[in-house]
Amino acid sequence: MEVNERVRLDWNNMVKGITAQVGFLTDAPEIMYRQWQRIIAGIPSPRRLYMVGCGDSYFCGVAAERIFKESGIDARAMESLEFSRYELDFAHPEDWLVATSNSGNVSRTVECVIRARKQGLKTWGISYNPQGRLATEAERTLFYTYGDVGFGPGTISYTASMVAQLTLAAALADRANPSQGQGAYILEKLTAMSHQMRTAIDHVFDAAISLGRQAAQLDQVVVIGGGPNYATALFGMAKQIESARHNTVAQELEEWAHEQYFCTEKGTLTMVIAPPGRSVDRAREQLQAVGDMGGTSVVLCSEDDNESVALAEMALLLPATEPEDEWITPLLYQIPLQIFSYAFAQESGTVMLGFDDPERMRVNFRQIFGSAVQE
Repeated sequence: MEVNERVRLDWNNMVKGITAQVGFLTDAPEIMYRQWQRIIAGIPSPRRLYMVGCGDSYFCGVAAERIFKESGIDARAMESLEFSRYELDFAHPEDWLVATSNSGNVSRTVECVIRARKQGLKTWGISYNPQGRLATEAERTLFYTYGDVGFGPGTISYTASMVAQLTLAAALADRANPSQGQGAYILEKLTAMSHQMRTAIDHVFDAAISLGRQAAQLDQVVVIGGGPNYATALFGMAKQIESARHNTVAQELEEWAHEQYFCTEKGTLTMVIAPPGRSVDRAREQLQAVGDMGGTSVVLCSEDDNESVALAEMALLLPATEPEDEWITPLLYQIPLQIFSYAFAQESGTVMLGFDDPERMRVNFRQIFGSAVQE
């Protein structure tokens, strides 16, 4: 569907974005790492590092936060408004702001950079767009590149933004403690992820398509995850909203038992993200509770995790990872959720983002790109 000269709605764009992530991860981590080395050269390391963004750009910060901390960096992921209107009051000139915006033109994220810079913070941007406002306002910006997959719900853009943040963690870790090899470890895992992601797409594609089609008539879909994969749950929710315009709920793994559990019954679908790591035991307890209440449970877990599989009605199996590598699993565990949303939307017959309505698109662009910036 041709909306205007900038927007053409085509489901093939989403499929292209999903598959393009494999090739992107082959070379991008090393390239971005070298870029960060040049950008931060000679700049004192931050007292605290804030990662800000909206939507997917915020979620990838939530996913990346842990590896920064494991690398000795006090990092905090924040939604752009929460930083620019609230947290900035307590920021210090020795702090860094890392602002992520694929378009480079999200008003609230640009506002973060303008206000943080005036308060003396170092401001770095992450973006796809060299002509965006973010590039103009940030002190330096890392630009990632990938083949244009066309307009649609973000897939490769999310991966690119997350990799940009993770490679900054690698660059800072190497500079602080070059003998520990933390940066090399991060790069090695990121590069290996290309093969794992290819395997994941091959292995879960048909199952995720089938599940998406079966679930398309459900009113309640919940995605839950803990630690870095709370971000994956948020991302899964976003793809459902953007693709299918379905009011899917994302919840933190523990909080599900305190909230959405009470709405769980026959005819509800709960997708539990359960990679090897610190909270897989709690994920299994939640799977059991879904079943006890008559709901349908789907687990996203390691291919060798028989215990989790036994507790779920359906499993989407992903390549095995080590528990200590839980920080990188958001890159892998997003894949089934992307495919699920694509199939769910096609089966339900919706138009992505509701942009067959020109007024909905106009108001959306006004809200995100045309919002007034408080300086």
